[in-house]
Amino acid sequence: MKALVLKEDKSLELQEQELPSLGEGEVLVKLKAASLNHRELWIRKGLYPGMTLPCTLGADGAGVVDAIGDTVDPRWEGKEVIVYPAYDWGSDQDRPDRKFRVLGMPDPGTIAEYIRVPIENICAKPKYLSWSEAAALPVASITAYRGLLEYGKIKEGDKVLITGIGGGVAQAGLSFAKAVGAEVFVTSSSGDKISDAIAKGAMGGVNYKEEDWPMQLKELCGGIDVVLDSSPMEELDHYLRFLNRGAKIVYYGSTGSRYARLNISKFFLRHIQLIGTAMGSPSDFQNMLHFLEKHEIRPRIYKEFTLQNALAAFDELSTGKQIGKVVINIDG
Repeated sequence: MKALVLKEDKSLELQEQELPSLGEGEVLVKLKAASLNHRELWIRKGLYPGMTLPCTLGADGAGVVDAIGDTVDPRWEGKEVIVYPAYDWGSDQDRPDRKFRVLGMPDPGTIAEYIRVPIENICAKPKYLSWSEAAALPVASITAYRGLLEYGKIKEGDKVLITGIGGGVAQAGLSFAKAVGAEVFVTSSSGDKISDAIAKGAMGGVNYKEEDWPMQLKELCGGIDVVLDSSPMEELDHYLRFLNRGAKIVYYGSTGSRYARLNISKFFLRHIQLIGTAMGSPSDFQNMLHFLEKHEIRPRIYKEFTLQNALAAFDELSTGKQIGKVVINIDG
């Protein structure tokens, strides 16, 4: 089988590998499509904890169960599935175990013709989704779902701010928030991305490169109840200019700054919650798929590439121009 491997010298190479053998309770998935996350860019640069190379990259994937191991229900064979993108969440729904890890380093990932995973790592693919759409879901959609639905507890009428609207998590968050009837506002450094979000149902947006953007947002929306944030400001006190009492800020990244300052008293006196999240549990993944099917939500695809042209997919993602997900079609 062919697999995209990051070698010890940080170069990417499409290699020929042996098909993995199956153990008890495992399945072999013939992948139809995979998609990229910024995680792969950080791994490629060697800026990810626990680097173990060489390794097949990729956490997102969908395909057909090609073979099953002992104790696996034979009805799974031939089924169209989406791969849950991690191992060893553990038994606590509220937090992952220390052994929790995402596919695609150190374990083999999805940018390959086949992947071997435990039976617990596959879910039936919603029939209305294409292979590209199914492969675009896992990491981004489960992160947005847990952040907004489980932690943010968003509901109809809430005012939700989604930062960095071009990315996969932000795009999924926009769809999820709209589905529950929330009013969505966005930020971006790109006017085109803000305009695109408004065309997709956002109420408005502001450019976070402008110094007074918190006040602009306050004037635009009146106040925010939940923030889904990948890029926290260095001065968190600025959020107080637009946050309602009892608001929640749910962080899933730190692309803007890894360190931030805040006046603790101002936050607790207004009952504002700061919540960190990353990925989600297998239960979250199942619930997210049910939510998608109920509302017939389709993830946003930006561009598609072939496995043979996978290096170009990485180059495209690194430009930061994308709106939605960059997909690699394994068959095509």
